[in-house]
Amino acid sequence: MKQTGRYFLILLVVIVLWNTTIIKPLRLFAVFLHELGHAFMALIFGYGIQAFKVNLNESGYVISQSKGWFSSFMIANGGYLGSVFFALLILYLKRTRFKKLILGSAAIVLLAVSIRFSGFSFTLLYSIIFAVFVIALYMIQNEKLNDWVIDIFGIGSVAYAIYDTFVDTVLLQINLKLHLIKGWKVEQPQTDAAQLAEMTHIPALVWGLIWLCIAIIAVNAVLLKGKGTKSRR
Repeated sequence: MKQTGRYFLILLVVIVLWNTTIIKPLRLFAVFLHELGHAFMALIFGYGIQAFKVNLNESGYVISQSKGWFSSFMIANGGYLGSVFFALLILYLKRTRFKKLILGSAAIVLLAVSIRFSGFSFTLLYSIIFAVFVIALYMIQNEKLNDWVIDIFGIGSVAYAIYDTFVDTVLLQINLKLHLIKGWKVEQPQTDAAQLAEMTHIPALVWGLIWLCIAIIAVNAVLLKGKGTKSRR
């Protein structure tokens, strides 16, 4: 099966099974990437992080200390950036000699962050389960299976990144203003877009649209680049 065809097959299955328990571990992994984005921005532009949590209900948070307005701005953008960047990094590295290190590296990062900043919590439990899964996968030593797993995590995380910006940000903001869907979060939740709106006085809907465009453009560029490279060869 051609790589692009495999990507679309995985994406189709993920979308169909999106709200099922089968996809939940994949969605939780994507939430990890989102929160890791906040954490890395806090390490680069702030004073580091004090807590890191991902919950079973797919919510999460990072407690950090910023150095000022610009630091807070970059940390707030870190979640959307992490969702897009880390997901695409997985798909990019799969085409390189570092392919076999992707899942193992992810497991080490998740465990290290969870042990250091989460304590005994669901965050740590998930990291341990993920690490055990990766170890079992390495023990099987099946390259095709390893390729499929990497693609599933990569495409699933990409799908979540777009879903996070489109449904939980853009559509949410539209519904808060127009009340199209009754009972769906009648008050403004403390999302990343809402925090950016408070800092910049630019509506949360605009921030959601900005990151939705960035996510779509980035995904399109990576997928088409791989296809174009193959064609040239």
